[in-house]
Amino acid sequence: MTIVPPPILDLAHLDDAGFEKLYREEIEQPLLARETERRADVSTFRSRLILGCVVLPPIAYFAWLYSHNEAVFIGLVIGLVGVATFAYWPLSELYDQVKSRMLITIADAMGCHYTATRLETAIIPRMLDLGLLPHYDRASYEDCFTGERYKCAFDLFEAHLEEKHQTKNGTSWSTVFRGQIVRVAFPKHFLGVTVVRRSLGLFNFLNSFGNKLQHIGLEDPKFERDFEVFGSDQVEARELVHPVFMERLLALETAYDGKRLRCGFQDGDLLLAVEGRDRFELGSMFTPLADPKRVRVVVNDIAEILRLVDSMLTAERAPLLALGNKDVPAENPQNIANP
Repeated sequence: MTIVPPPILDLAHLDDAGFEKLYREEIEQPLLARETERRADVSTFRSRLILGCVVLPPIAYFAWLYSHNEAVFIGLVIGLVGVATFAYWPLSELYDQVKSRMLITIADAMGCHYTATRLETAIIPRMLDLGLLPHYDRASYEDCFTGERYKCAFDLFEAHLEEKHQTKNGTSWSTVFRGQIVRVAFPKHFLGVTVVRRSLGLFNFLNSFGNKLQHIGLEDPKFERDFEVFGSDQVEARELVHPVFMERLLALETAYDGKRLRCGFQDGDLLLAVEGRDRFELGSMFTPLADPKRVRVVVNDIAEILRLVDSMLTAERAPLLALGNKDVPAENPQNIANP
């Protein structure tokens, strides 16, 4: 398979001059066009919040004098939260619109497609089967990018998975995963299934796949300390998780502050889960929209994930070169040094 570099804007290697050009030509004017609206919404927020804070406490106080029921103060807290939510609503809607417009612009510059949300994805059940994600009862997906990277199709989106709990006070939800999910059509055909998961140390027996996948022993003690490899084909698993790949994954683990990276190779796809913070966010609506710094944060968030994808793809560089492929992109040391 011939791998060639992207012919369009490559955020993974975007320098300051390239960012300045993108910002000035594509992003700055749409942000400036919404600044008056942002200021009006901030004013509305403050007015509504002040009105609620002035009106609700006296009402709660007189209600308590009349009833002497402490539940009145709980109602006051709930009322103030409701007022704050109502006050921020215009800013929230503007935030979503501006963020969506900006990410669509960035995606277009990359030659990708962006959607703010997605309802279902076949990727998640596959990752559950491979043990790359925990059990969940409720899921939401946002900030979805689809496109190609070195002629390899990819999907990138954020997932928030929650588990339901029943208590004596009712139902509660807890987050079991928040982070980025990536699917990349890998430049190599797979005969079986290979899974790379975080090592559980003394509890590695919980990592077992039973008879479905075998534990794959590797000769790198540092890699074995941090990760466990399982596969249906021992030979293929060792070919996929070769020394270059192990080195790259260890470097990424360090670069991403140990955010529990895990991945699987199945049906020609590399499936990757990066647990961590919410990315691709616009920042505070109480500061001017047309600020290059806030846009740079979003661009850097996207670039980090792209560099991560590149790291996985270029981990195949040595084996592909050994097969005589002359079109494999050269290594960029910044891929690891500055993720």
